[in-house]
Amino acid sequence: MSIHPTAIINPKADLDPSVEVGPNCIVEANVRVSAGCRLYHGVYLTGWTKIGENCELHPGVIVGHAPQDTKYKGERSYCRVGDNCILREYVTIHRGTIPESETVIGDDCFLLGGAHVAHNGILGRGVTLINNVLLAGHVTIGDRATLGGAAGVHQFVRIGQLAMVPGCARLVMDVVPFALVDVQGRVAGINRVGLRRAGFSRDDLAAIRDAYRTLFRSALPFSQAIEQLKSENHRGPGQTIVDFLMGESRRGIAGRTRRLPSHAADDPDSE
Repeated sequence: MSIHPTAIINPKADLDPSVEVGPNCIVEANVRVSAGCRLYHGVYLTGWTKIGENCELHPGVIVGHAPQDTKYKGERSYCRVGDNCILREYVTIHRGTIPESETVIGDDCFLLGGAHVAHNGILGRGVTLINNVLLAGHVTIGDRATLGGAAGVHQFVRIGQLAMVPGCARLVMDVVPFALVDVQGRVAGINRVGLRRAGFSRDDLAAIRDAYRTLFRSALPFSQAIEQLKSENHRGPGQTIVDFLMGESRRGIAGRTRRLPSHAADDPDSE
């Protein structure tokens, strides 16, 4: 184990022998850091926190600190970071605010400088948060979603897998899987580029297109379009959208953008 002499490691912390700890890091009791991790200088790990294997925590990262919630009174809660995550400069991740609850960062996530994940956030596998993204409490993000720089997400919002959110977006309602979102948090189309990069087939894209047509292109009121989509026989990614719509929503589902995209590639109806 390589620990810089200026680092402060609580004897009750559990660090794998392969962990590298840089100068001026602080690792408090009840923290576990798994094999292959590197802590650059000034990292602070506290609370009941676990860092998975092969993670990089860059200067100024704070993981497991108390939630920014006036209701929190120091009860035990958790913060868990998965394997192969990269947390760049000054990322902050707070532990759960409800006793015995947790904040979870999935495997292979990439959180860029200044990104913040508030209490009880749940990030799936391979999520990317560009610089200064702000997630309020209880936000849930599906696998391989990407949020652009300085995007802000309201508490309890859900974002589906492989959604693409632009920089400076304001999200106050749930975003369905595979969506391309506008800066107002509404659905502007399908994240076709992301889907192709993820290996989705033409049949998968067609299934998503059909589901989007029902939701965003039918003449039905949006609430009725949702019910119709739920009643249809879907497969693969179409069923993923239905499952998302059937999940509990505290904020409601974001509808279609008020302004159509200027290029057909982002249009839900384009081939």
